[in-house]
Amino acid sequence: MHLSTDGEGGSPAASALEELRCSFADCRLCPLREGRKSVVFGEGPSDAGLLLVGEAPGATEDETGRPFTGRSGKLLASLLEGEGLPREKVFITNMVKCRPPKNRAPTAGEMEACRPLLAAQVAALRPRLVVTVGNVPTRAFLSTKEGITGLRGRFYDCAWEGMGLTVRPVFHPSYLLRNRSFAPGAPCALTAEDIREILLFLA
Repeated sequence: MHLSTDGEGGSPAASALEELRCSFADCRLCPLREGRKSVVFGEGPSDAGLLLVGEAPGATEDETGRPFTGRSGKLLASLLEGEGLPREKVFITNMVKCRPPKNRAPTAGEMEACRPLLAAQVAALRPRLVVTVGNVPTRAFLSTKEGITGLRGRFYDCAWEGMGLTVRPVFHPSYLLRNRSFAPGAPCALTAEDIREILLFLA
């Protein structure tokens, strides 16, 4: 399996990501700037090969400045590591980089404001696979209104922002927190299956 070759900071991808991070450190492109504490840019090795895209930062992420660090993030990390995929081998970001009030879903306008940054991240990373976490990023990348339940379990080749991508949707861990069963067919068990298939794809 090839996920990351080095994680050094001197590669063109790493340099491009750092330039983006600095450029958007005080982003003022949408009203979310008013209530945020952090611009949660994302983190992970620039040569990861696997890009995980969530919805938006929550309260914990806004405090830490890091994506998926709350309860949902800890569950996601546990599921990844349980299948042999350390979080540190994945580049993780969100559709929008600032926390929406009361943890609501980001609006179309907020996602549109953040779209150039996300597109630039994807272009710099050139991932072999994009894993979309939950309905919001899945619908955005696949240009569909269908829900995650009907879309997960498969790989999709799609064009997004002029780039050819392979996308694999998975349940959002906040949904999994409400049903922690690993019984066959339960969401956690299905997500573990998804992760195993992702690893096989990347092998």
